[in-house]
Amino acid sequence: MDGVCLCSVEDIYMLINVNFALSHKVPFLFLNLSVNMKICTLLPNCVILFPFRHSFKFFVTYTPMILKGKKTIPLLLFSVMLLIGLPSLSQVVDVETHRTQADTLQRFAGGFGIGLEISKNTSKIINLKNSADLTYSTRQHEFLILGRNNFLRVEGSNVLNDGFIHLRSVLYRNRSIAPEFFLQAQYNLDWGLKRRGLAGSAVRIRFAQTEYFRAFASTGLMIENEIWQNDEKSLREERTLLKSTTSVNVRGRIAENLDFAAISYYQARPDRFFKPRFTSDWQLRFRMSENLRFVFQFVSTYDSDPPFSSSDFIYEINNMIEVRF
Repeated sequence: MDGVCLCSVEDIYMLINVNFALSHKVPFLFLNLSVNMKICTLLPNCVILFPFRHSFKFFVTYTPMILKGKKTIPLLLFSVMLLIGLPSLSQVVDVETHRTQADTLQRFAGGFGIGLEISKNTSKIINLKNSADLTYSTRQHEFLILGRNNFLRVEGSNVLNDGFIHLRSVLYRNRSIAPEFFLQAQYNLDWGLKRRGLAGSAVRIRFAQTEYFRAFASTGLMIENEIWQNDEKSLREERTLLKSTTSVNVRGRIAENLDFAAISYYQARPDRFFKPRFTSDWQLRFRMSENLRFVFQFVSTYDSDPPFSSSDFIYEINNMIEVRF
């Protein structure tokens, strides 16, 4: 029959996610509690996702100390997922979660999501998020593109406005030692980072890979150009630096019901190697039953040389309970 596509449903499942997130970015402290329900229909070549979300938001400002509570319901939430999930919302670009398993197939994998949330109680809040990723894998090589944008506006004031795009290629990815090349563009206006561009290369080393444990490390060099600006103090600073970049990624199983994942980046100038920018993403995943899992995540960034004497340590804590059927 022309114009008709007959395809059988391979699986249907429901995911209920309860997320508790605490974010600290001077001078704001954010608390977000959200409940997400997703009903997914898996077809041979696609995934159809029906999302629902209900969230409670709280934020605290330092001066004066004000606590405001907001109960919000998304007015518009649209998302499409293909094969793999969306990137992390932290500054850490965890490319490991987007790598595909090595096989003999050439394939594309990717995803795209966009969300708009508007709420009005005692204050008006607008939150816009979008993210995208694409991975192309061959038998020997892998190419990744990751992107994200996050915008939060409270009562006419921009609280969060950040994003990045990251491109990476891995050659001869099945070998124990493989070269990598990467480009990244980034901005974070609430930190004062108008623009950051970097380009570099590294060597990725596989130390261990078993059924229950994987360990990788990479080391290389990159050129980084940054423009920082503080509009309140009329300050502007631009710097171009050569930096070493080293990362360690480990994933494994501690016990039958407990898994862990950790990735850390150490980036520093060769002449100031012990004054780095250190970023990390650590996760513990506890399987309480066949259908219930608890996830704890801690994401942090430490910069020993922050511009304009700004905060040198920023962190985010997430606790998550997942119920799978």
